[in-house]
Amino acid sequence: MLLDISIVVPAHNEEENLPSLIEDLIKLIDENKLNSEIVLVDDNSTDKTGNIIDSYASKFSNIKSIHRKTEERGMGFALIEGTKKANGEIIVWTMADRSDNLDTVPKLIKKINDGYDMVVASRYMEGGSRGDLSVDKAFFSSSYTKVTRLFFGIPIHDITNAFRAFRKKIFESIRLESGDFAISPEFAIKAQLKGFKLGEVPTTYYNRKLGRTKFKMFKMGIRYISLLKYGLLKNG
Repeated sequence: MLLDISIVVPAHNEEENLPSLIEDLIKLIDENKLNSEIVLVDDNSTDKTGNIIDSYASKFSNIKSIHRKTEERGMGFALIEGTKKANGEIIVWTMADRSDNLDTVPKLIKKINDGYDMVVASRYMEGGSRGDLSVDKAFFSSSYTKVTRLFFGIPIHDITNAFRAFRKKIFESIRLESGDFAISPEFAIKAQLKGFKLGEVPTTYYNRKLGRTKFKMFKMGIRYISLLKYGLLKNG
């Protein structure tokens, strides 16, 4: 049976954040009367992340736990595997570090239902805010988005934010190659090039309060720049 919505959460060593996040997702689903499931992906964690997601999956029929035990660790790989195993027609990606404002989820879903194929939660559009994201990271991500808007004509202002909703049929029609944070811009770029309808809604970003970040800005800068090749391939 297809569910309306699957919320996919990748998690690597997030034992400090997961319990409160899962409880808030359960509350979100209940308050908004969403026909949905939560897909929790343990990405090769060495802490209690795996035990936590199994505990919730055993208590709630709409929570699914997935364990990745491979040499290829990465947010992108976890999102791909979780999305493949999700049952929803609409997929929502949200991070386990609590950086995403969950109040944005109903807005993402509404815009999908309004006829969009992918809707990104944007920190840089009117009404959005980078919140307590550092100035250097905000400058980096917003500047990269400006380049992709010029290069590909993408009509969104926050291409690097993984927090988004999309129709699963889009995911199934696109071959994603990034196993890391670069999956966010890659997915948007390829969806744009295939002619899918992209939109955005404003959101506010929160820096993680617990645990350690996995984002390495210099490394990801190189990865992001490499994605511009898709524009050359299109024009070549």
